[in-house]
Amino acid sequence: MSPRLVNLKLLLWVGEMTLILAAMAVLGNGQKSIPTTLEGPFKPVTHRFDPSLRRGSDDLSMDHPRLRRNVSGYFPEQIALALSSPTSMWVSWVTGGGHIGTNVTALDPSSVASEVWYGKESGNYTNKQTGMSMVYSQLYPYEGLLNYTSGIIHHVRLEGLQPGTKYYYKCGDGSIPASSEERIFETLPLPGSNVYPRRIAVIGDLGLTHNSSTTIDHVTQNDPSLILMVGDLCYANQYQTTGGKGASCFSCAFPDAPIRETYQPRWDGWGRYSVCLAHERLGEG
Repeated sequence: MSPRLVNLKLLLWVGEMTLILAAMAVLGNGQKSIPTTLEGPFKPVTHRFDPSLRRGSDDLSMDHPRLRRNVSGYFPEQIALALSSPTSMWVSWVTGGGHIGTNVTALDPSSVASEVWYGKESGNYTNKQTGMSMVYSQLYPYEGLLNYTSGIIHHVRLEGLQPGTKYYYKCGDGSIPASSEERIFETLPLPGSNVYPRRIAVIGDLGLTHNSSTTIDHVTQNDPSLILMVGDLCYANQYQTTGGKGASCFSCAFPDAPIRETYQPRWDGWGRYSVCLAHERLGEG
């Protein structure tokens, strides 16, 4: 790895930690919300870990209301947004649902369209954009292990958007018809010396536990303009293909496993669980 890349990663890490520690300092002084970036820059502050805080938490089960599938057929679920630039946004979703078993057949991505309708007024969608779709499969060459094939995963990139603007949109396939309810996103302002996201949330090692729910609720209550997910999300590889209960040490809990297994439906659970990060503050789950 080049020294320049190492220095860049170090600067990013220091910047993230500065925001996090500054937020901790303000919250520790009795304020109820995380400060905005307009109140910075902040002097880094460290706090000794409170040993009275709850450590560890059980995973949410797949029948939990936030994780289970609540749509049928080709109606969109697991709808997510990803920032591309101040003038473009990725919209992603899943249709059809995943399947797990000894013999699984992949869905045909061409069987349903990838379409997003959007505009600046509720119910008035002046633009339409199409995108791409795909499926993936997790197949094991060992007897007794279950295979998985995903639902149809759609990605549509909306381009030519106006910075700092609210958009109303729906996604799905208009010919079936099978489309989502109306949702909302707001583009970021153009970068400038005095213009940047009002509040940024940084989340890592979130998992899918009861503690995760507390973290997510705290983030959405503070209404961030941008959320940076730094990885380690659902820990599907701490499970056997048959599901059951996960283990913090897979090789310790399952010493006879022929390979490091994974329970891919946990990823579908994560997709449903994380919808609130983009939409809950708009009154949608």
